[in-house]
Amino acid sequence: MILRSSVFRRTLWLEAAGFLLIAAIIWMDELLDLPRLFFGAAPTPVRMGEGWMESGLTLLVGTAIVSITYRAFRRIEYLESLVVMCAWCRRVRGQEGWLTVEAFLQRQHNAHTTHGICEGCAAEIRIPPGSLSPRSGIRLSI
Repeated sequence: MILRSSVFRRTLWLEAAGFLLIAAIIWMDELLDLPRLFFGAAPTPVRMGEGWMESGLTLLVGTAIVSITYRAFRRIEYLESLVVMCAWCRRVRGQEGWLTVEAFLQRQHNAHTTHGICEGCAAEIRIPPGSLSPRSGIRLSI
């Protein structure tokens, strides 16, 4: 996830830099008259208002595009964080197929599991409160 996040961040920075580059080219064209320099076109007068309008619109569109891309990346991260679990057997769908919850946690998060009993289940099978410590010696045979 960290690698993907850095790719997302780098993509957003490149997208923003591209729009800033377009704004810089607009000003270079306005101040240096690029068509005259490169193609020998007729000279055009410097129009500062036109440069401000074009660069302002470019930055406005750029901000909207970067914002939309950011929201799309956030949505992708959210959707990829969902864990698909079988409603019947509680297995988890991984890249290698359907895994037990324990195997999934081991492969995805390098987490080892152990077992215990929650207070709700202990109340259902009538284990007295406070006797759920690992050293209590209570053995359940259900």
